[in-house]
Parts: sequence; C-alpha cells; structure tokens
Amino acid sequence: MVVFDELLDNITTSINSSIETSSDLPVVITTLCIDAKGTDKRELKRLISQRFPSATITPEIEDLINYTSTRNEIIEIFKQFNPRFNRIYGKTYLKKEPDIEHFMETKFTKPLIYSGYPYFCPNGWRRYSLTIENFKLYEDWPVAYHGTASKNLLSILDEGLRPSDQKKGKHCAVFGDGFYFSPSIEYCSNPRYAEIKKSKTKGLYIQTVLQCRVKPESFKINRETLLRDKKKQIDPNFNNSELEWLIPLKYIKNSQKNDERFFIISGIMSRLSKEHPENLPINEWWNY
Repeated sequence: MVVFDELLDNITTSINSSIETSSDLPVVITTLCIDAKGTDKRELKRLISQRFPSATITPEIEDLINYTSTRNEIIEIFKQFNPRFNRIYGKTYLKKEPDIEHFMETKFTKPLIYSGYPYFCPNGWRRYSLTIENFKLYEDWPVAYHGTASKNLLSILDEGLRPSDQKKGKHCAVFGDGFYFSPSIEYCSNPRYAEIKKSKTKGLYIQTVLQCRVKPESFKINRETLLRDKKKQIDPNFNNSELEWLIPLKYIKNSQKNDERFFIISGIMSRLSKEHPENLPINEWWNY
C-alpha cells in the first residue's frame, strides 16, 4: 500500500472510530455518517434533518457532522496525489530519508527548458506529486515555486491558492496584488515564505513549498525583496533581478472571465533536515 493510501486509511479509521464511539447518539445517525462518503456538511445536515427535527440536533450531533465532513474533505484532497511521480532530488540533508521506497531518486545536472525558462534540479527536496488532468496542456509552462506553511496545505488543495494583497502588510505584494512565484526554490524557502516546523515524532525540521507551472505570458518578472545587502547573490542559478514573478490582479480577473487557467499546482515540495534550515550552507544568504 502506497504512503498516501496508508495515511488516508489511518485518518479515515480514526475519524470513523470517533463516530462509532458516540454511543449516546441514535444508531441511524452514526450509521449514516460512516456511510456518507463524499458528502459535504450541507448535504449531510439535509439527510439528517429528513429523519430528525432540527430541535433534536444536539451539539454532539453537530460534532459528528463536523467529523464526517472533515473525513470526506480529506478523502477528496488525498485523491489528488499521484505517488507514481514522487521524487527525491539530488543529495539530501539526511543520511536516511524516511519513506524513500515511495520516491524515485532523481538528479539532473543541466537545466530543463520550458518555454525558454530554465528548471534547475531542486537538490535536497522531495516532491509529492499531484494528479493533473490534461497535463499536456501545461507541460511546457515554466516551473515556479510558492512558499507556504504546511498547515495551509489542505485548504490550498481544497480551495485553491489566494492572491497576495498589499493591505496585509508592507512586505506583502510589493509589486502589486496578485499571485507571486519564483523560479528559485531556494528563494521561496526563506522563512518569510516557507514556515519552518519541527516534527514532534521524528525530530526533523520541515519546510514546504508548492511546485507550480505558470502560463508563460501571464507574469511579470521582478527583483528580489528580501536582501539587506543587495550585493549578495541568493541563488547561483538566477540573477537577483529575476526572482519574483507576479501574475497581476488585472490579468487574473480577465482570465477568470474567460475561464482560463494561468497556473497549476503540480506538486508539494518538502525539505527535511536534522539541522535548523538557517544553518544549512545553501541558506547562508538568509543572514544578509
């Protein structure tokens, strides 16, 4: 059983156990919740209200409905993953990578070119691949990245990525509102973008970055906005003047009117290390 099936099975079993142990609830409700796979919260409430008056819907039943809808959302989200294309790139930061049997070890020394833009091997990172319908439509779009916090992954995969907004602070949307990406995964790994978390079970530091494909004519190229010392180079593969790609809000609105896609999320990138990421040699530029 592949890693995502195992994780999904554990989540589903855990939530179903919570449902089954709600012994004070009518059996018909617990049975309905366990069987209601693929049903959202609104539909589940409608099914229950057909059998029970609204006045009899107790806080315990509300909790049960929330458990069930959460389970169903997770099931649908995990269907998006495609472990067949999971990758571990180049030399990593661990002597032994966990779950390595579920990944293909991959390394390339020369960049791949998509629509004239280079894609360098993201050494030290692993990719959890997503299923993309009609991928041939996007396979020549440039590869770019977007840093995020791991806690946001489920909502991003469920609801989509949200554009950056200048109203959120002086470091947000420096070049205008819209979607921000970078061709450099190292730039996106800065903790301003990619939150650093430490695993409670394995004791490893974890960072998460979205790997995306971006429509070539959709974005404007801008300089980096992180360095205090502008003479320091962030990523040896790119000039500092080309590290932020912005899909402007105006372009987004026009594309949405025409029901056109301008980027896709193709994978979840993760970097694992025993050392704090700020101490990794590749991240020395964080100090500048």
